[in-house]
Amino acid sequence: MITALGMMFLPLCIYFWRVEARLLELVFCGAVFSAGAVIVIGGYGIAPALVPTAIFVGVFMLKLCLGTRYPAEKTVLGVLIPFMAVVVGALLSSLVMPRLFGGEILVWPQKLAGFVELTPLAPNSGNYTQDMYLLANAALLVTASLYLTCHGLNLRRLLDVYLASGLLVVVISVWQFAGNTVHIWFPTDFFLSNPGWALLSDESVGTLTRISGPFSEPSSLAGYLCGSVSASAWMIFNGDKARMPRILLVCGLIVVLISTATTGYVTLAVMGTLLGIRTCLGTKPALRRRVALAAAAAAAVAGVCMATVPVVAPGVAQEAMVVINGTLNKQQSSSYEDRTKADRDSVHEMEESYGLGVGWGSNRSSSLVPGLCASVGIWGILGLLWFMANIVLHVRIAQRVAVDESQRIVMYGCSAGLLGTLTSALVSGPTISSPDFYLLLALLIATGARARYDAYAQQSRARPSAGFGRFAGYKAPQAAKG
Repeated sequence: MITALGMMFLPLCIYFWRVEARLLELVFCGAVFSAGAVIVIGGYGIAPALVPTAIFVGVFMLKLCLGTRYPAEKTVLGVLIPFMAVVVGALLSSLVMPRLFGGEILVWPQKLAGFVELTPLAPNSGNYTQDMYLLANAALLVTASLYLTCHGLNLRRLLDVYLASGLLVVVISVWQFAGNTVHIWFPTDFFLSNPGWALLSDESVGTLTRISGPFSEPSSLAGYLCGSVSASAWMIFNGDKARMPRILLVCGLIVVLISTATTGYVTLAVMGTLLGIRTCLGTKPALRRRVALAAAAAAAVAGVCMATVPVVAPGVAQEAMVVINGTLNKQQSSSYEDRTKADRDSVHEMEESYGLGVGWGSNRSSSLVPGLCASVGIWGILGLLWFMANIVLHVRIAQRVAVDESQRIVMYGCSAGLLGTLTSALVSGPTISSPDFYLLLALLIATGARARYDAYAQQSRARPSAGFGRFAGYKAPQAAKG
């Protein structure tokens, strides 16, 4: 059955099926509606972002078979080798580990309405569904990383679409907040149409109904916006003059605050701490001034609100105190104890499986690291750390040699957005399965590869005898559409 959201989104995917750049933009737009579905089959819904992802990967593979090649292929694939190795290992683990340790280890299964009881490890539907998500995201990361190195592509435009998607989340969230407070119409069934998700959009804190926007729960909303806010802030602090990041920074912070999600508050605190440390360690004087001015402005606004809100709107102040007390007392709640127990059990599962893990999709944790411990074990975590080290080294080299300042801004925005999303997942997220994260990572890797390729090409023109190094003999393809 095609949903109302699908009737609006599917025609766009079909219309742009031959324009890869537009399909990638639709991935960012579709990821906004993560709790929605374009097609519902039985009890499962197909997320909007998966449709342009599948079309893009199919078109890419078709063109690859027809002989299309891309600049800096070796550089991109060199960065991605650890990730591809972990993906292959994870897929094999989903087949082998549930049968190797079947019945010997107790796990929290993927499909569970609340934390009820541990069940013996055995092959289940979660192994196959999580494999499909992993394959789709891995294919998107690899193919988009290669495609985005094409000459003629506007990489900043793709990043702007990511920021515009964050603004769309802000608009929907404010709309929902207005619906909860002044009771205007809000189409909940339109945004929350995926039957595969446990929807927690009617929770309340005191007399305030929590907002989740187009996501399944407030923590998912806050986690998404923390990535967008982090990207906007780091772009601004590094000299970007565009208006959209400034609007998103202010509006996104407001929505995170009114979401009452502890995940958002903790993530903002961690990102603020990291920003302070990064600012103090060897940054440019201009960046230090911008960060200092932003901190002073934020402190001034907070001081004015604390002084005036209790006098002008005492009801708002009382609700704010309820939210603050609920956040501070989060560790005493039963849900926190259940989540902590699930994380402890996930780490224990890795120990019982001799560090190999119980297989991809066999266990569901509360946060990311314990989930990886249970799913892929020590070997998978080491592979992902290798992958992270590759990315950091790749981006540092690219930022140092980049000849185009816009490439640096794109890398700043992507790296900060990824770090914000990753931090929220470390706080409260069993996995990162949304395609927009992998597309943002692909944009970061591809922009770095483009920067390095352009720098080597410029060096070669200045010193023809030096050659292109690893890019020697390459003939650039024609400019891609978009």
